[in-house]
Amino acid sequence: MKILKKILVAVILFMVVFTIISCDKYLAIQSNDAQIVPKDLESLQKLLDNSGKMNMGIAAYGEVSADDYFIQQSTYDILTDWNKKSYIWQNDQAVFDNDWARGYAPVYICNLVLDQLKNIEPKPEEQVSRDQVLGSALFYRANQSLSLLWTYAKVYSPTAGTDPGIVLRNTSNFNEKSQRSSVKEGYDKVIHDLRSAADLLPDQATHVLRPSKAAAYGVLARTYLSMAKYDSAYYFADKVLAINNELLDFNDPAEVDLFNNFPFTRFHKEIIAHFQMTYMPIFDNYSNIQVDTFLYASYSSNDLRKQAYFMPGFSAYVSVKGNYSGAVAFGAPLFGGLATDEFYLIRSECLARSGKLAEAQADLNKLLMRRYKTGTFEPYELTGQQAVLQLILKERRKELFMRGLRWIDIKRLNLEGENIALKRKISGSEYNLLPNANRFALPLPIDIIRETGMQQNPI
Repeated sequence: MKILKKILVAVILFMVVFTIISCDKYLAIQSNDAQIVPKDLESLQKLLDNSGKMNMGIAAYGEVSADDYFIQQSTYDILTDWNKKSYIWQNDQAVFDNDWARGYAPVYICNLVLDQLKNIEPKPEEQVSRDQVLGSALFYRANQSLSLLWTYAKVYSPTAGTDPGIVLRNTSNFNEKSQRSSVKEGYDKVIHDLRSAADLLPDQATHVLRPSKAAAYGVLARTYLSMAKYDSAYYFADKVLAINNELLDFNDPAEVDLFNNFPFTRFHKEIIAHFQMTYMPIFDNYSNIQVDTFLYASYSSNDLRKQAYFMPGFSAYVSVKGNYSGAVAFGAPLFGGLATDEFYLIRSECLARSGKLAEAQADLNKLLMRRYKTGTFEPYELTGQQAVLQLILKERRKELFMRGLRWIDIKRLNLEGENIALKRKISGSEYNLLPNANRFALPLPIDIIRETGMQQNPI
């Protein structure tokens, strides 16, 4: 269990030294240095308020593996062997530190908090605080587990009961043996944690770095969408938008500064819960991320996302300009959180799948009206269900560019027959990832396999 011990040591060192680096210091929250194992609600809340640990560990491995971008040979040549193999879906020798370890660090903190809560009998005046701590721990654990499922497991399917999923850690005791659950068990646990969290959390948090009821509903909508359970996905997306239905107007420079290299402000009004993906060297410099040429061509000249998301690169191709996190540094970790635009698209897709085409297009039109130059967007009024659904899926990809969602979208849509194949050309060779291939469940780190004896994902 050496890897879990490494994570534990890192967390304990953090708790001893405990210098919280919070996003732009929006939450000035510190821990008691003398406290090795927090045993009161205030200290447990401070553990969960460590945004550097709790909000910055969404897996980027799937985004690296997806098809919205490519890199050129010159960029590939300077990558480490680990990153080169990740780019061509052959990284089966990864060792600590990686997305698996970064994902389980916040899971450990959540379990530590949950274990300590069992020993605390709250006073009546502490009940709200206790609910906040409990709901937050359940939310963070579920959100991180979903990220790991999307990355390291097959898509939810009729074989989910037997397909190997992730390790479901339910205790902070690192001596407990790690075993892979099934995909179904993983999704069931995520849903159970999120539903419990939603009952405990406030509608909106005091800050988007903290969980809320809207955030729990949002991750539930994501979860059910990835399972192709569209009625439930609609239900929870609708509940999100009942709490927050704000949309940025890309025509308003106070909201989106199209002439800035970093057009989006930190924690803007669409953000429901702020998370960022893990750091990946392939994304170290935005100018090296070349946008898929067919994807870029799909944006019309009046679509302001073309200016907000992209910029001319150092080559003939277009590069990434900024990201929804509002980070002001080229190569800053990409946004992996929840924002209202995503839930308009989820609700729209689910409405289309249920045959409610007018309502589906109303949601889509409301979103696009704020993405196009004023006076240039003509609302869609298509009549065929398949045409409407394909339009929504196309706009979903364009709107949610490099937000950590494309990998799972490819997996779920291929299961429904979309036949999305991926291709990389590098070093004179062509690498292909065919629809529904085993490699869509990315390989677990090799040191985890060696130390636990767990089953590796098939090639």
